[in-house]
Amino acid sequence: MRGALSKIAKKNYSKNWKPNMPEHKVILNLDSYKFPHPIWDLKSAENVEITHKKPETRKDQLAFFIMKCLRVSYDSLSGYKPGKMNESLYLRRCIFLETIAGVPGFIGGMMRHLHSLRSLRKDGGWIHHLLEEAENERQHLITFLSIRQPGIFTRLFIIFSQFSFIAGYTLMYLLSPTTAHRFVAYLEEEAVKTYTQLLKDLDDGKLPHWEDMKASPEAIKYWGLPYNAKFRDVIISIRADECSHREFNHHFADIPKDSFIENHKLEVSRYDEAIKKNEMI
Repeated sequence: MRGALSKIAKKNYSKNWKPNMPEHKVILNLDSYKFPHPIWDLKSAENVEITHKKPETRKDQLAFFIMKCLRVSYDSLSGYKPGKMNESLYLRRCIFLETIAGVPGFIGGMMRHLHSLRSLRKDGGWIHHLLEEAENERQHLITFLSIRQPGIFTRLFIIFSQFSFIAGYTLMYLLSPTTAHRFVAYLEEEAVKTYTQLLKDLDDGKLPHWEDMKASPEAIKYWGLPYNAKFRDVIISIRADECSHREFNHHFADIPKDSFIENHKLEVSRYDEAIKKNEMI
């Protein structure tokens, strides 16, 4: 059985891997403390694909099962009904989900950092990427909070859920990092679906308060949007971010264990690419 799983892992892993995500560039903002991150081409980001990687190993199946259980449970509790949502319901959903989405990257980065210290080896870029992912999800949260602050019930639910999720995901990462990354990738697949549905509802006129809403100055600065950008452009950028997280976490999960614990350099180094292109502001 182990031999079969190893063959599957090697089959999925490719050193020539390229992520399936929109065109973008990376800008090093010397006036900001934030990590360099993708600045999406909005025209390309309009065509983000909804994809699903079929579970092939038992770890994949476990990760997918846990994700589905969490999604179904939260959808039931929050009353999520695609096509029948309003701005208030979407805001509540997005605010809560982004408070959870910002956790995995930070835990993964911390685990990689500690492993690097214990093993006396370089990390190869994983730590920076995972921490940037966590910061990016937090930026999503801050963007939605600029529209509305949640009430006391939502805040209490966030606190309880965060503590539970931190404990569960930390244990998962300690036991099987590949399962943890696959789990996150499946979550991001669902996030792409959710934001695609939001955009559809917005374009269908079901969210009238957001049709002409302008993007906040902070969102314009963070995603490098045009000065006259609308809230729809922000959602397009957020969905592209989730697409990126989906692609990278599936890739991390595909890397065989022996490569995972060694010094593995990311094939797509955002920092190196930005420096080569001299894209600094």
